[in-house]
Amino acid sequence: MNPGYLGRSELPEGLKTLFRPITVMVPDLELICENMLMAEGFVEAKVLARKFTRLYALCRDLLSKAAHYDWGLRAIKSVLVVAGSFKRAEPNLPEQALLMRALRDTNIAKIVADDLKIFSGLLADLFPGVDPPRLRDMDFEAVVAATCVEAGLTAHPEFVLKIVQLQELLRIRHCVFVMGPAGSGKSSVWKSLARAQDQVGVKTTWVDINPKAVTPNELYGYVKLSTREWKDGLLSKTMRTLGQIQDISPKWIVLDGDLDANWIESMNSVMDDNKILTLASNERIPLRPHMRMLFEIRDLNFATPATVSRAGILFISDIAGHQWRCYAQSWIQRMRWSDEVKTQLQKLFDKYCPATLAYVDRSCKRSIPVVGVSLVASLCAMLESSLGDDPQALEYVFVFCCIWACGGCLDEQDGIDYRRQFSHWWRNAWKTIKFPSKGTVFDYFVDQAKLELWEQRMPDAEFDAEKPVADLTVPTPETVAMLHFMRALVNLHSPVMVTGVAGCGKTQLCKALLRTLDKESYVSAVINFNFYTDSALLQTLLEQPLEKKAGRQFGPPGKLRLVYFLDDLNMPQLDPYNTQTAIALLRQHLDYQHWYDRTKMQLKDISNTQCLACLNPTAGSFAVNPRLQRHFWTLSTPLPEQTSLFTIYNTILAKVFAAKNFRKAVQEHLSLVVKATLSLHGEVVQAFRKTAVNFHYEFNMRHLSCVFQSLLAATPQLFQEPEKLVILWLHECERTYRDRLVTEADCAKFDSLLADLSKKMFGSFNLGKFFQAKNRETLIFCHFAKGFQDSSYDRVGSMAELSRLLQEALIEYNDVNPVMDLVLFEDAMNHVCRITRIINNSGHALLVGIGGSGKQSLAKLSAFISSCMTFQVTISSKYDVKELKNDLR
Repeated sequence: MNPGYLGRSELPEGLKTLFRPITVMVPDLELICENMLMAEGFVEAKVLARKFTRLYALCRDLLSKAAHYDWGLRAIKSVLVVAGSFKRAEPNLPEQALLMRALRDTNIAKIVADDLKIFSGLLADLFPGVDPPRLRDMDFEAVVAATCVEAGLTAHPEFVLKIVQLQELLRIRHCVFVMGPAGSGKSSVWKSLARAQDQVGVKTTWVDINPKAVTPNELYGYVKLSTREWKDGLLSKTMRTLGQIQDISPKWIVLDGDLDANWIESMNSVMDDNKILTLASNERIPLRPHMRMLFEIRDLNFATPATVSRAGILFISDIAGHQWRCYAQSWIQRMRWSDEVKTQLQKLFDKYCPATLAYVDRSCKRSIPVVGVSLVASLCAMLESSLGDDPQALEYVFVFCCIWACGGCLDEQDGIDYRRQFSHWWRNAWKTIKFPSKGTVFDYFVDQAKLELWEQRMPDAEFDAEKPVADLTVPTPETVAMLHFMRALVNLHSPVMVTGVAGCGKTQLCKALLRTLDKESYVSAVINFNFYTDSALLQTLLEQPLEKKAGRQFGPPGKLRLVYFLDDLNMPQLDPYNTQTAIALLRQHLDYQHWYDRTKMQLKDISNTQCLACLNPTAGSFAVNPRLQRHFWTLSTPLPEQTSLFTIYNTILAKVFAAKNFRKAVQEHLSLVVKATLSLHGEVVQAFRKTAVNFHYEFNMRHLSCVFQSLLAATPQLFQEPEKLVILWLHECERTYRDRLVTEADCAKFDSLLADLSKKMFGSFNLGKFFQAKNRETLIFCHFAKGFQDSSYDRVGSMAELSRLLQEALIEYNDVNPVMDLVLFEDAMNHVCRITRIINNSGHALLVGIGGSGKQSLAKLSAFISSCMTFQVTISSKYDVKELKNDLR
């Protein structure tokens, strides 16, 4: 046993005493190596064994400490088996050359690029003057290259080499880890090998499983506690089914998902020489000689040394950058354009992409890690939607798409606007197409080989004045630009991910896009992720809008295409191994277009669906799995500029107030109110920073919308003078910002900010009376100022009048509810007005205060005044999500 390994526990002291502990010493590797070499037919076994073990000792000391490196006994044994096969195949070659070839060809597949030079140097030192050529099957390599081209891939020499190395590993190992960063081509390698083997008459059957998209019980099987019956698992069922097929053609089980000790430790008996899966039901399922286990993973951070040593490793690096070049080349050849256009496009990729990708990777900090191949894939998709027939405009369109593909994912980090920085770099780096000096390169679009401002494509604002401000969309140059690309990519069925901080308009932008889609071709489903969203819940939500087509085929009704809008994608809880099961299921869907029925453990093929996602990288799990992210075109949504914010809110206020026929004098002050609000918001953001104590001091566009939403509650009958509108504005600013502040010092600081600003912006009105230390005038607006039969939003005349109204409400409440004996002092009355304001705006309130301060009583009275029913949740130590759902029902 290895008690110190990840995922394993110490034996209890009471149990330890029943055993006699024996420590196993490290074996003499040189002696073992010498005996095995002699058994394989090597005459110079003693000398070769010394060189062999010395090489592995040096590798352990000099190479990087990569988690997937294994220089132990199992690794030695696999190399010796290969060396023996070389000896039998070519007995006349020098033994040093045979062993050197075995060491080089077997280990080079797992060596990372940075260590390759050191490893080659060690081999050259230990085997001086010995450099036998790699044993190559040129006919098979030709088949591999032809298969790649047929599948729309580029037969790059490095890619072909990895396919051949995988084939060689599968000959000597029954378990292989195919690992590398996202977008490095892991899936393409093993799929290409399977297709190539099919071409040479070796039919290869493979079944993919994402072990993190299901629970360990669903993966291996479990005993139902209620019936004591055995429920078969996905892996056990697959392994048994493949083992029962009579032919001995290759059968692969591909476990494509994050690796962790929670499920991989149960595979140890399969991965070692026993080759048997032992289940909790005592069933033992053998791995047949023609069956292989492939693990497609990103890293081995949570694997134990015992697990690493049990499998062969193929590491695929992306440092050389040939992946994005191959992707671009394959895409160009796939497109139905003339040879002249294809040649020109290839030149443009070679001209712009290397320097741009290097700059973004080197100099730009991104909230979401985006790999180079993902950026180039986004560029290709944009070009596909934007390129026309005009060859003169080709470079203009390419530059336009390249800027947005590589720079669209940039945002502001640590006070640095990386998008603006990227714009500055682009102007200096590329002079062929010159951008005007005004604004950034993101402010322009291409129209017939000319650069035009996005402002020229802004449509007129049209919206329903009755809707809440938060649900209204006013076009700005930024939203027009983003919607242009999002619409084009959705029509190309490309997944799109929108990122940005809270309140920047991500969800609103996505909903605006969904509203513009052709209703005869598209249907959408909104799925909101939260902390408790797991793979089972997500699968239930994903399946709701689907119907069965035929057999195991599922899809949206008719010939419609379904767009899943996944909001707050990164919110689900991380498990101890930094994996989100919901994300694992989603990645399985995007990679393979299917998932498994969780009851019958049968495959469900999903067709005609695509994803539109948005997330806040500063909340939730703070990031998203790179292997999921690389499928998406990532677009960062920056906070709107002051000019855009003014356009948005001024347009909304002007249209609504005009529709309600307010007096012209009132309407003329709207732009001043908007400017004052934006100015105050900026000062509040700077003055009140979020801290560990005041973690709720986070002010964003939602708070701006809250101020303007309440201004829209004004009526032309009650607000006939501009001064009253400004007084309402003062009140709403206090409710939105001041009510969130905790200390008296912070409240006094806010009062000072508001007083200075109101004096500066509205000096013609007498607003100082609301900021006096003594005899401060009452500033309260509520929906019952004129009585409970009139719900107009108006100012309360005096505290005495407010006290009379609330006393009447309390008497009515006590007549129909359990009696509350309340003393309505001034602060209590203020709080009732604040709570009713929130309720009448369909908002949510979090009342914070010490016990016994009247939170429940004031909330009940406020709800009664607003004609709302009150339901109280009874919290206990055993209260859980299930009980909450029952209460919500």
